[in-house]
Amino acid sequence: MHDSPLHLVAESIIVLAVILISAKLLGELFFRYLKLPRVIGELSAGIIIGPYALGGLVLGGFGPFIHLDDHSSIPVSQSLYFLANVGAVILLFEAGLETNKQRFFNNIGSATFVAVGGVVLPFLLGLFGTIMFGFASFDSLKELIPGLFVGAMMTATSVGITARVLGDLGELNSREGVTILGGAVVDDVLGILILAIIVGMNATGAVSASSIIIIAVKAISFWLVLTLVGSWASPWISSFIMALGTKKGFYKEPSIHLCVALGLAFLVSGIAEMYFGLAMIIGAYSLGLALSGTTLFEEVEEPIRKINGFVVPVFFTVVGMQVNLQSIFGSDQLTNTLLFALVLTIFGIISKLVGSGVPALLVGFNKKSSWVIGVGMMPRGEVALIIGGIGLATGVIDATIFGVTIVMTIVTTILAPILLNQAYKEKNNKRGNYGVT
Repeated sequence: MHDSPLHLVAESIIVLAVILISAKLLGELFFRYLKLPRVIGELSAGIIIGPYALGGLVLGGFGPFIHLDDHSSIPVSQSLYFLANVGAVILLFEAGLETNKQRFFNNIGSATFVAVGGVVLPFLLGLFGTIMFGFASFDSLKELIPGLFVGAMMTATSVGITARVLGDLGELNSREGVTILGGAVVDDVLGILILAIIVGMNATGAVSASSIIIIAVKAISFWLVLTLVGSWASPWISSFIMALGTKKGFYKEPSIHLCVALGLAFLVSGIAEMYFGLAMIIGAYSLGLALSGTTLFEEVEEPIRKINGFVVPVFFTVVGMQVNLQSIFGSDQLTNTLLFALVLTIFGIISKLVGSGVPALLVGFNKKSSWVIGVGMMPRGEVALIIGGIGLATGVIDATIFGVTIVMTIVTTILAPILLNQAYKEKNNKRGNYGVT
């Protein structure tokens, strides 16, 4: 009886209920009382109720709450992992929709320069730190790949968290804000391209200039075509979808606009992943960016935000559930692992402040504005969590490295909003001496 499909569905429903309640409660606690992003509370909820913590306990005849699958690289059920990734796709689709497309393209030059520095230095420091503490080496390609992956994860910048903080401060339209958001998008695309190359290297066990060029050309071409052609065609796409709810012969159901828009996001995301070596989130973001500012965007923005209120906490909680603290604190080399986490976190802070801040100086921002840009590029947030989840699921990194990178992600995500808020307070106090030189 316990193996019946309905019993398994009931178990999954109970797990989902606990995830939603714990994620929302802890997210609100962190946001309201600790003044921290809700994502940190949701991630913490996953760590607490996950299979490596309370979810793995057996009490009397009950438990474990979350069953570990020894035959899978992820410690949660495939159905739960699927729902979590649906949340990631919708989150980045919404982020793309809410990006000001015109402002993005107008500032893409300086933003790209800032982004390149925000990719190169974090990648090198991530690789160096992983090798320095013995978690990777140059002895073979296989042993080097974990270091390359940590470097790729270090390049991430949270579009969602940075945008939310800038919005709360009323600085989305400032030149610093536009540069931060544009740079965050570009360096995430570059980071995902690096990730695609690393995953390809891990799968084939070899690397060559031709294979890297092929991967890069495929990924960049798809992204450019989707973003540029999609932006050009967006008025017609928007008009067609909007007409579905009004023209004679179609079922007059308002949700048809939302369903078709999400269907396109899922389709593009799947194609990006399966055929072009880009992560699903980049496909979703690029389509959202292309459709931003259209009538369709105005129609679906609020419904998608409400859907995200349900599925996005599931994603972050499931990512937290994959954090195995035992792999860190139960390690035979505990001191070395903790030092690695500390050093990687310091590298994570410095690499964005310097890697993005110095290029900002070179393109005309003054020191204080460059500091704001460096701080704004610091939080890794959901993008690093998504990349980390990909690495764990594909076996590129193990649970120990994943746990260390999660520590770096949490600290930079907590620290950035605090420093950004303080930096803008100083800006407002010294407005006459602040800005672009």
